[in-house]
Amino acid sequence: MPVQEATLHELLEKRIDCLAQAKTGTGKTVAFLLPAIQTLINKKRSRGSGISLLVISPTRELAMQIAQEASNLLQRLPQFKVCVAIGGTNKDKEERDILRGDGCDILIATPGRLYDHLGNQQIIQSFRELDTLVLDEADRLLDMGFMEDLKKIIRCLPDKEQSRRQGMLFSATIAPHVQQFAHLVLASGYKFISTIPVGEAQTHERVPQLLVTVESWGQVVPAMVASIQSECKLIGIAEFKAIVFAPTAALADFYNDVLSNISGLPRSNVLHARVSQSRRTKVTNDFREASSAILVATDVVARGLDFPGVSNVFQIGLPADKESYIHRLGRTARAGKEGRSIFIVTVPEAFFPRYTLKAITFEVSTPNFAPVTPQVEAIVNKYEAKGKTYQAWLGFYKAHARAMKWNDDQLVAEANKFAIEALGCDEIPGLERKTVGKMGLKGARGLNIVANLPQKSSGGRGGGRGGRGGRAPGGR
Repeated sequence: MPVQEATLHELLEKRIDCLAQAKTGTGKTVAFLLPAIQTLINKKRSRGSGISLLVISPTRELAMQIAQEASNLLQRLPQFKVCVAIGGTNKDKEERDILRGDGCDILIATPGRLYDHLGNQQIIQSFRELDTLVLDEADRLLDMGFMEDLKKIIRCLPDKEQSRRQGMLFSATIAPHVQQFAHLVLASGYKFISTIPVGEAQTHERVPQLLVTVESWGQVVPAMVASIQSECKLIGIAEFKAIVFAPTAALADFYNDVLSNISGLPRSNVLHARVSQSRRTKVTNDFREASSAILVATDVVARGLDFPGVSNVFQIGLPADKESYIHRLGRTARAGKEGRSIFIVTVPEAFFPRYTLKAITFEVSTPNFAPVTPQVEAIVNKYEAKGKTYQAWLGFYKAHARAMKWNDDQLVAEANKFAIEALGCDEIPGLERKTVGKMGLKGARGLNIVANLPQKSSGGRGGGRGGRGGRAPGGR
């Protein structure tokens, strides 16, 4: 693969420090694991001498994928142990695994959980002979707000000059903040290696990108269902494997509920940060191994994860930014295979493909969603978490209100249209006063402010007073 060809020789022979840029899905994981494992072998370290390789990853799913790849490479070297430190799992068990007598040679970790472990002096001591430090998806680590955690983690590690450890940053995009951060991880004089030609769009040019624009919020879900049915028929159900990206966890749950009740489609599952870790692992593994399936997800699967054979990517509503759109797109057309993309927006969101993605040539698509609309409405009427979905929608679009040229009153008016048209509510879902304050919507007209919400959704049509809004507005 290009990134391996560009980096392996110098990482192996010269043990340089490098900042490497490569498209997602081009073999970055092997590019950093092979040199690190070779260093581990060359040094002939004694058992229990501590961690040789530390890889820091932005998400649990990517961390587990890297750990599996490392285990695959070490099949014939059983003396070397791979451990993970990720949120949502038993911290004490992780600690025992890292500190056990036969040692932990390779640790794959997410920043928050790793920093938690560094409160244990024994864990800090296990890094005393660290040979290699890797930050994978470095741009996303920083974009997700891990800068301070990463600085604290690095301060707990041996001094990079004295230990002469090798440092690697792998990233799909090299924004200024990535370059500024590089000096904390890499030795002075590190080498920048890019396998993306200057001026080349950071997306797969061979992926047809269809744009669906609908008039109202109530048409979004029928248009999604009709588009998925059309693509499934085009590709064939046996090979139709799609990821449907939603802006928030609550919307992902909503879309998954609809798709799970549409006959004639492959099985649908949902994945987002609020799903339990055991469930996330099962859903991820099941989708990876499936030849035909639908995964409804937030951006937790947008970067780095390798799901073989994804035929289609659907993006419903606004992505967080241009980079998110491109990285979501990168889940299809991997390893030389073909793929297709469908982007569904409403008229108020049409500025995003027109201006933010102006370098991309979209093919206009107009799916006939009238036949599926009654079926969708019947499913939506039974959906119970309408209040939570309304609150999440309001929180997400509050963050994009300026781009959409909405003031707070207009935002609430659009949210209320969403509640009536898309969720089928008989009345505007209630919000607690403290939630309104946290959203920065105090004084906005059109909200249904209530003293307290029930603990569980009341379900049925007009269930807007039911679901609690979740831990954070628009939480991903």
